[in-house]
Amino acid sequence: MRIEGVDQGYTPSLQPQKGERGGGFGEMVASLLAETNSQLHRGAEAQEALLEGKVENMTELMVTIEKADIALRMTTEIRNKAVEAYQEIIRMQI
Repeated sequence: MRIEGVDQGYTPSLQPQKGERGGGFGEMVASLLAETNSQLHRGAEAQEALLEGKVENMTELMVTIEKADIALRMTTEIRNKAVEAYQEIIRMQI
């Protein structure tokens, strides 16, 4: 019985194709941190508006503050998972 090789017609590329945006992990993390920072600033501005009595829509204010809280928690969890993965790699024996 002869075993044939895998079809060579399909070779997936990890490099971005023409017209695609080629961002790596670092760019993804930087984007995530920038978005989280933006959410936190919007939440802080909403809290200041509440303290100054400039709030017209309380529901929108609470949604903005909750979005900032969720973004911060998500970023913290991603950091925790990255640290756990790093520690697991360090524990591996060569």
